[in-house]
Amino acid sequence: LGTGRLLADRHVQCVQFLLRLGKDDGELLGVSWEHIFRALSEVTRLHQVWERMARNERVEKAQRHKKLNAKENPASGESKTDDESDSDSGESEFQLEEEMDKRMIDEANALSVYDAIPLNFVDSIFQRSSSLSRPSLRDFVYQLCRVSRMEISGYGGHVGSDANDIDVSNDHYMKHHALTSESKHGVGGSQPAIYSLQKLVEVTHLNMESRPRLIFADIWGTISTHLTSTALHEEAAVAMYAVDSLRQLSMQFLSREELGVFEFQRRFLSPLETIMSRSTHVNVKELLLSSVDQLIQIYGFDYEPEVTESSSRTHLGTLRSGWRSVLVILGTAGIDKNDAIATQGFTLLQTQIQHCTSACKERKTAPNDDGSEHSVSLLSEYFVDLVNALLLYVSGPRQNLSSKSIDSLLQLSNLLAEGKVPLTTTRKKATMITASNGMVMSEGQNDELELWWPMLLGLSQTMGDRRHEVRVKGLGTLLSIINKHFFPSADSVKVAEERKDGSSPRHGDLQTLQLIFRGILVPALENEEMDGNSTSGFAPELLPTKFVHFITVPPRPETASASSRDRNEWISTTFEHLIDGVISLCLRSIEAFGDDALIEEVLAMLNSCLLSDSGHLAVKGLRRLQQFMTQDLELKDITDDTWATVSHMLFRVLSVRGLPPSSVPEIEGIPEDQKEQFEQEHLEAMNDFIREQTFFSNRRYIGCNASMVIGALLTNDKIVESMGTRWYVFLTSGLGKGIRDWEKAAEIMDSKAAITHGSPTPPHYLENVLYARRWMTKFLLNLMVQKDVATLETPACQHVLKEETESLVQAFLTKEANESCSAVDMRNISKMISDLFDCFNALSNDKISTLKWLSPILSTCIQTNNATIRASVQILLTKMLEGGTPSSSAPASEEAS
Repeated sequence: LGTGRLLADRHVQCVQFLLRLGKDDGELLGVSWEHIFRALSEVTRLHQVWERMARNERVEKAQRHKKLNAKENPASGESKTDDESDSDSGESEFQLEEEMDKRMIDEANALSVYDAIPLNFVDSIFQRSSSLSRPSLRDFVYQLCRVSRMEISGYGGHVGSDANDIDVSNDHYMKHHALTSESKHGVGGSQPAIYSLQKLVEVTHLNMESRPRLIFADIWGTISTHLTSTALHEEAAVAMYAVDSLRQLSMQFLSREELGVFEFQRRFLSPLETIMSRSTHVNVKELLLSSVDQLIQIYGFDYEPEVTESSSRTHLGTLRSGWRSVLVILGTAGIDKNDAIATQGFTLLQTQIQHCTSACKERKTAPNDDGSEHSVSLLSEYFVDLVNALLLYVSGPRQNLSSKSIDSLLQLSNLLAEGKVPLTTTRKKATMITASNGMVMSEGQNDELELWWPMLLGLSQTMGDRRHEVRVKGLGTLLSIINKHFFPSADSVKVAEERKDGSSPRHGDLQTLQLIFRGILVPALENEEMDGNSTSGFAPELLPTKFVHFITVPPRPETASASSRDRNEWISTTFEHLIDGVISLCLRSIEAFGDDALIEEVLAMLNSCLLSDSGHLAVKGLRRLQQFMTQDLELKDITDDTWATVSHMLFRVLSVRGLPPSSVPEIEGIPEDQKEQFEQEHLEAMNDFIREQTFFSNRRYIGCNASMVIGALLTNDKIVESMGTRWYVFLTSGLGKGIRDWEKAAEIMDSKAAITHGSPTPPHYLENVLYARRWMTKFLLNLMVQKDVATLETPACQHVLKEETESLVQAFLTKEANESCSAVDMRNISKMISDLFDCFNALSNDKISTLKWLSPILSTCIQTNNATIRASVQILLTKMLEGGTPSSSAPASEEAS
């Protein structure tokens, strides 16, 4: 059977016995079902051949009758001559001769099988599947899927043969039946056979009704896997048949009520999710979306309960957990490459949203506790899934659909805030348990936040979109929702009092805002990575004013303007808007709650900017930190803890990341091989540092900008008064440490990497050192000229004055002794030393007496080549010895001050 050979009586009897085993002893067959299914497939094909023979015979009989009538009543003109008739007859005879053996054997076999094995006997074998035990049914379904997979894939080997190769000399049963019973090519067709697939669908229908759902779920895994793989077939017709089969099975399955929390519907419809995401045929996806639309119309929620019930509305509302799969399918259409698919899916999704919103607007009262309100069931049960589906359209490639989806999210947020999205029974029970355990949050509030979170997080992720319009609209919508629904108002208090469960639709509490900052707003800064070259390259717009170039090439004005226009789109278009919105939320929270907790959240957000690998983001964060502390906040709202946080942020950003020690540490008594190992490790650390500095060259902009921000804070009298001497000294000391780290980094970079001349680059570390020392000189001068001598006598002030003065003098002497020192650098540091010594000369005797560490430092400058500095040193030493204050130094001191 199936070999293309003529069947003898014994062959037919063998097939009859084999099929009788399948009907009577199915419990014992196991993997042998494969042989029976292949035999059934061939028997059915031969029945189709017999039917074709019978049909052809009827056609030929009708043609003979027509010719006979034509001879009895000859027409006046004949359309064909005798020669033409003979020619046609000869051609037909030639075609019959070519296919005679194959056709005759097939027809003879069809006659034998048709009389011996009726089709109702074949159908009875599949119908008996409903009475098989659970293990036998599992084998039955598995082997049927296996044979169907062989048919569809074109497998042609004989059962039990050693070689399962396709023998083109034989007429295999796999080539004889196709999607249609006939083909223009004759008995066989070029399309895959689907007989076993058809029978698999019928078996599924039978067992779906007769089996308990847990048992049916056991075989559905095998069936759904096969249907899914078939729906992904390269032949579109086969794939569409599989999708249509799933549609028919889904309609039968959804007609039954969902059982509790088992979510059988979700498991049943999950293959459609896979097909939607992986199929490559547009026609298949269109059919799938049309099938989903049909399922929604028949089994979806009843949005018009007042309409008279009819047969088409009998099953409305039976679609429950299946909504999750439906919404996933509709959402997946939003990221499809085909515009028609995306539009079709969005239309279906928008239709459901419109039904929900219309029903909510018409309903004046809150939903019942038992969830009997069908009009809001989609919102109450699957609100998060609905939001996730819309977010897929937001992230999709079509800007018009992205914009409309954001508008829909805003519409859903208003419904949620108005309390028209009720909690399900499960959520309410969980809320009651939470309240009984003594949680801090109010009853129902925590569960409602679970509905808000996916929406807020999805809108936050729009800030990573490549399209500027989507980023701006997503961010604006996010900030609008937070401002509108997460701050207390008179209306929200009134609503909270009216609601029986005590929950409020608006989260007007500080704890929720802190969660939003940490989980929604701060992660949005990670999208700065969109700017591909934000970690390296030349960016003159990041340089502070009055920055001096003496190593690198100074930027030209036209270069700076072009750089600021063409680069860092995310930072220039989104960062400022984001930070402005965050600070606005912070200031409003201070006014609403009288608490500065969100100041720490804003500082944490800015600190993540400072620690970023991107120099652009770090510089933007520094400048925004300065504006936040000097302009946005009122000094009365800034506590000592806030100044501590800001000071440590600036202290940390001044350090050089990954800076290795300048030399290998000397350890006595270690062996030579271990010493060589230390040297090798130190060399590797130096090379790693240079590579990192080359790749993250933009971070060299951070040093000069951090110095500028510290300078803006420490030269503002009101801010200095607010922060106090403690943090003034702390920042001054931190800047001094940063200067020394930059000098070490410059030494390492200059020893290993050549300085490029001619092309603009980020600032050199020594240029940052010069810029920072100019600010350092001002800080030391301001510290010494203050009126309170007791403050100057504190150990912290004395330490920073001594350390930074000694560091500045030592740098001056080193540069003076170095003949290759830049003239610009030497001129600037000489001016700093001169101003510093003039300030010392202008101090009163009380202050001079506190500077006991000054004499050794002055002694090192006696032999300097700078006459002005040498004269200042002599005057200061004389003053310290005699205790007098020369009047000639007063003008210089006033100028220095």
